[in-house]
Amino acid sequence: MFVTVLGSSGCRYDYGNDTASFLINNKIIVDTGWNLVENLLDLNLDPVNFRTVLFTHFHHDHYISLPQFLFYHDIYGTKMSELNFIGPGEDLQKVVSLAADFLQVSRFYEESEILTPKLTKIKSGENITLDFDCGEKLFIEAHKSIHPVDGRLYRVTDEKTGKITGFSGDTVVSLDEIEFFKDCDLLIHECSLGGKKNYRNDNLYMHASAEEAAGIASASGVKKLALAHYPEKLRDECFNAAKEKFSGEILTPKKGDIIEV
Repeated sequence: MFVTVLGSSGCRYDYGNDTASFLINNKIIVDTGWNLVENLLDLNLDPVNFRTVLFTHFHHDHYISLPQFLFYHDIYGTKMSELNFIGPGEDLQKVVSLAADFLQVSRFYEESEILTPKLTKIKSGENITLDFDCGEKLFIEAHKSIHPVDGRLYRVTDEKTGKITGFSGDTVVSLDEIEFFKDCDLLIHECSLGGKKNYRNDNLYMHASAEEAAGIASASGVKKLALAHYPEKLRDECFNAAKEKFSGEILTPKKGDIIEV
C-alpha cells in the first residue's frame, strides 16, 4: 500500500504545492485540491485512468478542480457513469450538480449524452469495498468529522496487504478518533492551526494543530504520522510540535512524495 501526495498545503495556495489531496495505490483520489489534472500529469499519471474520488468534505479547496476533472474525462471519451464519487450525503449531490451546471451540460450536450457520475453517499459508521480490475480490493470505513460542514474521517484497508491508512480530512480532534484510527499503519492528519493547539485563541473554523494530531496518533498506536493541510511557512513549527507528542515516524510530505505504508 502506498499514498502519493498531490498536495499537503493549507487552503491558501502555496506555489509549488497544493492543498491536502492524495492518491491511494494510484487507484483512488482523496479530495481534488486546486489543480487535480495538472498534479496528476506532473507525476506522469493519466487523469483518464482515475475513476474514483473520495471526498472528505465539501469546502472549496477540497473540490474546486472537480469541473476540470470532469471536463478532462469528457474530452477523452470517458462515460460519466464510469466515474464514482464518494462522500458525505447531500453535499456530494449538490457539488456534483453545480460542477455540471458550471460546464453547461444542458447547453453543450445532447440529452442522450448527459450521463451523471455514480454518487456513493457514505454515512458515519458505514463502510464500502471497492474492487479493481487487477483484483485489488480497498475497504473503506467512515466516521463523522467535526467541522462546519458535514465531513468524514476515513480508514482505508488494503485487503491484499492488510495495511491501513487513516485520513482525518478537516476536523477538530476528538476522542472518537483514537478508536477509529487505532493501530493504523499510517495516519494523515490535518494541522491547519499550526504547531500548538493554542496557536489561535479561538477555533471558529474547527481545525486541528500538529500537537493535537500527534496526540491522536500516539493514543491510537499509529505507526507513522504524516502532517498535512498547513501553510508552508509553518512546516518546521508543525514538525517540532508533533515530535513532543509522538515518538513514531513523523512526515511532512510535499507534492510528489510517495509514502510507503
